[in-house]
Amino acid sequence: MQNIKCHAGAALLTSLLILLVLSLLAVSSMQNSNIQERMVSAQREGYMAMEGAELALREAEIAIDKLASPSGFNTIDGFYEKGTAPRGTNVFVETNWSGTNSVAVSVPTVNGSPLFPQAPRYLVEYVGDAQLEVGNESADVNMTNYTHETGASTAKAFRIVARGTGATGEGQRIIEEYYRREF
Repeated sequence: MQNIKCHAGAALLTSLLILLVLSLLAVSSMQNSNIQERMVSAQREGYMAMEGAELALREAEIAIDKLASPSGFNTIDGFYEKGTAPRGTNVFVETNWSGTNSVAVSVPTVNGSPLFPQAPRYLVEYVGDAQLEVGNESADVNMTNYTHETGASTAKAFRIVARGTGATGEGQRIIEEYYRREF
């Protein structure tokens, strides 16, 4: 009889050890799933922020294309004359992305809800005549010895900085583009 009790105790101990190992595997798997879920959420947040910044960038290009001339930039909200726009780490300053310092883009909606919690925004800086740089040499891309009747135009360069935020508003992407337009 004592032999049977010993086998029952061993079976119980073996079952408990197997249950412990399975529990540890389940907990480890759940922790791994939580980490993967956070990584996917962060990646989605980054993609959404980039899409918002791209949307703002395209809207800025459209706004530049609608200009009659590059003069009077300082009278338009979010538009800056040469050398007056935020540069370097100053583009990350939150006040540059509110009020009249930048232009808010209308946010698309999905099922009646806005796609972004914060509207993507952009600012534009007039840079001057467009130039082409090759190595240490730079050249004006504007044609000379032509008139307006023969197809001459003046190419002007603009610096666009666009900012988008993700679905939760936690992540942001800021992109910069140089855009050339003929007047």
